[in-house]
Amino acid sequence: MILVTGASGCVGANLVHALVAADKPVAALLQPGDAAPALRRIGNRIERRYGDVRDPASLRRAMANIDSVYHAAGVASPRLADEARMWEVNVDGTRHVLEAARQAGVARVVHVSSIAAVGYPDGCFDESATYNGPDIAFAYMHSKHAAEQEVHAAVARGLDAVSVCPAAIIAPYCDRLDGWGRIILDVAARRMAFYPPGGIAYLGSVDLVAGLQAAMRHGRSGERYLLASGNTSYRELIDCFAAAAAVAPPGWTAPRPLVRGAARLLRAIEPVSKRCLPQMRLSSGVLDLLWRQKHYRTDKAARELGFTATQTLRSAVAETWCWLAAGQQGAAHVA
Repeated sequence: MILVTGASGCVGANLVHALVAADKPVAALLQPGDAAPALRRIGNRIERRYGDVRDPASLRRAMANIDSVYHAAGVASPRLADEARMWEVNVDGTRHVLEAARQAGVARVVHVSSIAAVGYPDGCFDESATYNGPDIAFAYMHSKHAAEQEVHAAVARGLDAVSVCPAAIIAPYCDRLDGWGRIILDVAARRMAFYPPGGIAYLGSVDLVAGLQAAMRHGRSGERYLLASGNTSYRELIDCFAAAAAVAPPGWTAPRPLVRGAARLLRAIEPVSKRCLPQMRLSSGVLDLLWRQKHYRTDKAARELGFTATQTLRSAVAETWCWLAAGQQGAAHVA
C-alpha cells in the first residue's frame, strides 16, 4: 500500500490520480474534515486515512500496513502571516512523517521538496549549487531547504528516503488562492499589469508524476533530483496564460533595476509590514524572484532516474486552464 500525504493538494492529487490509473493501491492522507474535491472522481478507488503532519500520533496510525510513502503535504504562501505555519508543516511536519515512516518500517519515502530548496539563481542551477537563501527573504524557500535537512537526518538514522525538487508546477488542482492558479486567473482577468523581467523553470503534470514515480523506483537514498519540463521567461509564460484565456497580455516589461530596487525597499520596511500588513502577497522575497532568471538543469534526473521531459509549456498551460475554466476545486494548502 502506498501512502500519499497532502493527497488533495496539487502535487498529491495529480499523483494519486496517476497511481489509481496504474491500478496501484493508494491510501490518501487527508486532514479531518477535508472533503478532497480533487479526489472525488476516484474516491471509491482509494483508502482515505485522516491525520495531520503536525500530529505525530495521527501519522503513526496512518502508516499501518504502508510499504512506501510520497510525502507531498506542504504549505506554499507568499504571505508574511503564513511564515510560522509553513515552518510547522514543511519542516516539523516532514520530520514527523519521516520518523513515523521509520518506526513503521516503510521501505522508502519520496519527499516532495522544491527548486526553492536548491536556491533561486540568476542563471542556471543544478543539484550541486550552493544554497543562496541568505540573499532572499522568502520563508517558503527557507522552510523547504530546512525540510531537506530533516531528510538527511532521517537517512542517517536508517530510513531510505529520496528528495525530488519540482520546478514551478503548472498543472490541474493548482492553488487558486496564492499559487499558479491565482496568477493564471489574474492574467485572465487582466489584473496582471506588467511582465516581470526574469524567468523560471516549469513542470507539467505528466512530467511531475513520471518524475516522482521514477524517484521511487530508481532514486539513490539521501539524494535530491531536480524535475523540470523546461525553462522559460516570465514573458513567454504569461503570454501562454493570456493565449489560453483568450485575453490580451500585459503591455510592458518592468525594468530589472526597478524590480530589484523595489525588493530592497520592501526588505528594509518588512519589520513594519509584518506587523501592519501580514496578509500582503507582495514581499521583498517575491520581488527578488521576479527579476531573477531562475533556470535549472535536470541532467542528474535524466542520468539516474531515466527522467525525460515530455510536456511543452503550451500543453501544461492548456490543461491547467481547462481545469481552472471548468470551475473545479482543489485544496490550496494541505497538511
